[in-house]
Amino acid sequence: MKNTNGKDSQALKIIASVFILAIICMSSAASAANLHVDPEAEEGYTTIQAAVDAANAGDTIFVSPGNYVENLKIDKQVRIWSDSRNPGNTIVKPADPAESPVEITGDRVTFSGFGVGDSEKAGILLTGAKNCFINNNRVQNSEYGILLQQGAEGNNINGNIVTLNEVGIRIEGSKSNTIQDNLVAYNYGPGVSLEESTRNIFYNNYFKNAENVEDNAINADNSWQSTLTVKSNLIKGPYIGGNFWADLEGTGYSETCVDENSNGICDKSYEVAGGGSDKSPLFPKVPNAVKALESKLDAEAYELGMETRGVQGEDIETPAGEVTGEDEPAAEGETEASEENKAPAPGIGFTVFAAGAAYFLKRRK
Repeated sequence: MKNTNGKDSQALKIIASVFILAIICMSSAASAANLHVDPEAEEGYTTIQAAVDAANAGDTIFVSPGNYVENLKIDKQVRIWSDSRNPGNTIVKPADPAESPVEITGDRVTFSGFGVGDSEKAGILLTGAKNCFINNNRVQNSEYGILLQQGAEGNNINGNIVTLNEVGIRIEGSKSNTIQDNLVAYNYGPGVSLEESTRNIFYNNYFKNAENVEDNAINADNSWQSTLTVKSNLIKGPYIGGNFWADLEGTGYSETCVDENSNGICDKSYEVAGGGSDKSPLFPKVPNAVKALESKLDAEAYELGMETRGVQGEDIETPAGEVTGEDEPAAEGETEASEENKAPAPGIGFTVFAAGAAYFLKRRK
C-alpha cells in the first residue's frame, strides 16, 4: 500500500508540472502582440524601426506597402512581415548607404516579403544571429545580397531572389545554416562565397552567375545537396535533392547534363569549385518551369550593370517562349517552417544603380 501511495504522489507531481507548464505557454502566447506599420497612419507606427523598438519578444510586426528609408536594427525575437507578402511594393532602402538596410543581431527573427537593396554593405546582414528565418525577399543592388557573419548559426535562408549584387550570398565564420529554394542569379561576382564557414547546406537553389561558387577549399566542408526526397523541387521536378547549376551562356552543368532515367536528376555529380560536390544536381525535366523562374529575373539590368562597370556584358541566354504562369517555388524544405511563415514570392525588380569599382578589376579576400 505504501508503494502504491508513492506512485500516486509521483504521478500527481508530474501532472501538476505539465499543467503549470501549459499555463505558462498559454500565457506567453496570449501576451504576444501584433503591431502595424503604416507611413500614412495618423496614429501608430510610421517606421519599421519604431515598431521594432516598441515590440516585445514574440511580437509580430505587419508592414503596409510603401518605401521605407531606414537602417533597421533588429535585436530581439520578432516576426516582421509585409502585409502584401510582395517584395515589389514594400521596399526597404538604407538611410545611410554605407550600412545595411536590414541588420539582424537577435535570435529567432523572421523577416519576410520585402524588397531590400541599394547598400554599399549587405542588403540583409545577420551578425551572430541564430535560428532566423529569412524568406520571400528580393535583395539586390548591394555589395553582398545576404551576408552571414560572426557566428550566425542555424538560420534558414529560404525562397529569396538574390540578384544584381556584387556577391549574392556571403557566409563568414558561420556554420550550420540552410540555404534553400532561392534564386541566386545575375550577380556580378560569385553567387556564393564562403570563408571559414562549415556544415552549411545548400539545396534546391537556382544558380545562374558568371561564377556560381567562389573557388575556395572551404567549399568541401559544406553540403551541396539534401537527402533525395520525393517532393516537387523549384523547377517542378519530382525530387528534392541538389541545386540547378546554370550559367550566362546556357551551358551550365544542369543545362547540359544527361538524365537517362528521366527522374529529373543529372546522372553524374557536379563538382563544386574548390572542393565538394552536388551529388544530385537538378535536371530541367519541366523546361517551362525554368522559363517561369527566369521571368522573375532581369537579364537586361545585369547587362546594363556590366556596362557601367566598364565590362562588356556576355550574350546571355534567356529561355525563349511564353511563361506558362506556373506556381512559385514552395518556401519549404528539409528544415520545415510553419505554414504562417511561408509566403508567395513574386519577383518585381527595382532599378539598377551604377556604383563602385569594377568587380573584375579587384580581388576579394
